[in-house]
Amino acid sequence: MPKYLTFLLLLFLLARCNDVPIIDGFQKDMWANDLKECRNYRESKGAKLLIDQKNNILGISQNELMQLLGKPDRQQLAKRNQKFFYYQLNCQNSQELSIRFNAVGHAKEMMLITK
Repeated sequence: MPKYLTFLLLLFLLARCNDVPIIDGFQKDMWANDLKECRNYRESKGAKLLIDQKNNILGISQNELMQLLGKPDRQQLAKRNQKFFYYQLNCQNSQELSIRFNAVGHAKEMMLITK
């Protein structure tokens, strides 16, 4: 195979590695600005959409999740190289969305945590 075809194939494969999952009805801009504006989008709509369509999120990488939701509000490193991302859902910080990643960096579990 000519070198340029090999290069194009490799470039195509690398470009597909970071596909942002599609969540029907999810508004990324409203999610990003919600804690600044306290409009309650994360708690009332955003988290529900994510949980209802969690099959689109489970299995994605940490980078893909950050492209969708932005930087987590806090992170936790656990046993066996597992990592947790926590996203604050309201201005009172009384509820969080928790996403657990396995040792290879893929999302394995999502849950809502009430403080």
